[in-house]
Amino acid sequence: MAKQMIILAINAGSSSVKVSVYKSEDPSKPPYQLAEAQISGLTAPPATLDYKRASKTICKGQEVKEKEVDSQETAFESILDHLTGDHELQDISDRASVTHACHRVVHGGDAPTAHVIDSATYHRLEELMDLAPLHNAGALSIVKECQKALPKATNIAFFDSSFHQTIGVATRTYPIDPKIAERNRLRKYGFHGISYAFITRSVAEYLKKDPENTNIIALHLGSGASACAIKNGKSLDTSMGLTPLEGLPGATRSGSVDPRYINHYHRT
Repeated sequence: MAKQMIILAINAGSSSVKVSVYKSEDPSKPPYQLAEAQISGLTAPPATLDYKRASKTICKGQEVKEKEVDSQETAFESILDHLTGDHELQDISDRASVTHACHRVVHGGDAPTAHVIDSATYHRLEELMDLAPLHNAGALSIVKECQKALPKATNIAFFDSSFHQTIGVATRTYPIDPKIAERNRLRKYGFHGISYAFITRSVAEYLKKDPENTNIIALHLGSGASACAIKNGKSLDTSMGLTPLEGLPGATRSGSVDPRYINHYHRT
């Protein structure tokens, strides 16, 4: 009989932390969701909590005391307390019940797949932090918190950039000195890959096709926005580049702009 797994899917944003709880009893089948909790407003207090158990909404927009929640780490701690304190969520009655903590990490460099987070992986992600500071910094702070709060859980990083490792060399190469580009790993990486992988699977299922035979142009439209051309289920090209700044405009990003505009921006 397969060992039961309780999995936390953790998404640390710049101003929020979202945790979904999944249960797996059979490795050959997808896990199913037990609960979902999100604390938002970390950078614009008051922070608020949304919490669902299965399809039932337990609370929405419930104000959380600012002194209790003022960072990604304290938001994650608060969510853990809500999950383990919910007596109707018996599968996660204590923190030792959690077997895996899966982290969305925006920038994974050239990593093509998910990685168990050991000291080497953690150090590599620290090196990439300046390329996606809003997200990688938050994700790594949650990883550290997980290592303390969930010592029995295996931490795994899933990278937004991994989906785009299939982009061809010609497409991902910038027109700059190739020696400098190679030394400093300056190339198009692309992001929102976890979203695009889900979109590809969902569209293929809806069309009753294999993902490998699915060709679409997909858009991820939110506070951050990007576009992706997907051929045979794999990323062919995407609008984001070395960092999430390139491409489409977003809530806090200008997107791609003519570099000469800075010379004219302050003219009256």
